[in-house]
Amino acid sequence: MKRILWISLTLISLLSVACKRDAAGTKEKLIGRWEITEAYRNDRLTESLAELYFEFFADGKMLTNITGNPEQATYSLRSDKISQRDSSIDADYTIEEITDSTMIMSTTLRNFSFRFLLHKATPPVK
Repeated sequence: MKRILWISLTLISLLSVACKRDAAGTKEKLIGRWEITEAYRNDRLTESLAELYFEFFADGKMLTNITGNPEQATYSLRSDKISQRDSSIDADYTIEEITDSTMIMSTTLRNFSFRFLLHKATPPVK
């Protein structure tokens, strides 16, 4: 019985550490400017978001033109959820997939479901 308890506690500890590491890795990957590759509204490809971008900063601030106009907002990241606040819209995004150069994000805004395929913009050479 003690052995089963010890194994269970060990597994829980390992999973907890792995999840924390993954969240930290997601935050590191998230920082930077992301530009739209494709956008879907209600599962249909849409061209109306062709200039969409998100730019995430390490201090919890972000820039986006999701409303059609560039604006600053704040964001928080918990696991695979990004919460955008302090802007003309509050939005919650789910990161479906993220690598160093690509990200797939989804959300629901004004009763429309959106799915964004984004690529990380290359920083300008100084």
